[in-house]
Amino acid sequence: MSLLEVFKSIAKLKSGNIGIGLAESEEHNVKVLHASLKFLKSYNSTIFLFGNEKAIDSIENNKDYNNSTKGIELVKSKTPENEIFNFLNNNNIHAIVRGNFSSSKFLKNVKELFNISVINRLALLETYNGFQFFYGPVGIDECNDIESKINFTNKAIKQFKTLNIEPKISILSGGRLGDTGRDAIIDKTINIAEEVVEYLRKENPNLRINHDEILIENAIYNKSNLIIAPDGISGNLIYRTLVHLGGGKAYGAIYMDLDQVIIDTSRVGNLSEIHGALIIALALTT
Repeated sequence: MSLLEVFKSIAKLKSGNIGIGLAESEEHNVKVLHASLKFLKSYNSTIFLFGNEKAIDSIENNKDYNNSTKGIELVKSKTPENEIFNFLNNNNIHAIVRGNFSSSKFLKNVKELFNISVINRLALLETYNGFQFFYGPVGIDECNDIESKINFTNKAIKQFKTLNIEPKISILSGGRLGDTGRDAIIDKTINIAEEVVEYLRKENPNLRINHDEILIENAIYNKSNLIIAPDGISGNLIYRTLVHLGGGKAYGAIYMDLDQVIIDTSRVGNLSEIHGALIIALALTT
């Protein structure tokens, strides 16, 4: 069973209200609408679309919306990025999918609402030939030192436990072990990866974890279901290369270790990413 199938099997047993953001691009807003309509054909939920007057009006005038409005609620607001969190706080919705909201505004609201300074997002990705794995970091400012990388990995392991999935972890670095001495930055990533693996093995001797050096292809070949990039910048580049250039797919990213369900998506993500994020959001609701 693929990782997305795990979420699908859980989501089939649940119902909930999910909020998702609209923005200025009508093209991307229509993708959100179509992903929501597709989702509602299989899952018992209500989707709340949050947007400003222009965005909501464009959805109201869309023939696909008018042909099938069941299960969709439109929320018009001058500050939809704030209103969606008000709905979450008041339990009017049970989960948020970022959708087309600005990343900077959305991250700011998440940090303020949960009183946190560090964001940890765990993305579900798929290679061009269909192998799915969890991956991080995807934010350029995430996991840039050993402490944050250990914390991120431990939070991911905790997420795996909630899904009853045994993690098989690959820690990546900026070179092969034999490259040590060629460059100080490369040496640092190698040393951090080795220390992370050693620390987590001591913490949990039964944990399946390996330093796969710079060889991300080995992590995929060995069927690792959790891959940790060397740092936030390389992590973001790997994500973009796979999804936007390499024929792979993304299904959203879980904001880990929060007491609410929030799923990130790219503003330029395709329909399958938005649809997958809605499935994950529903599956994680309580």
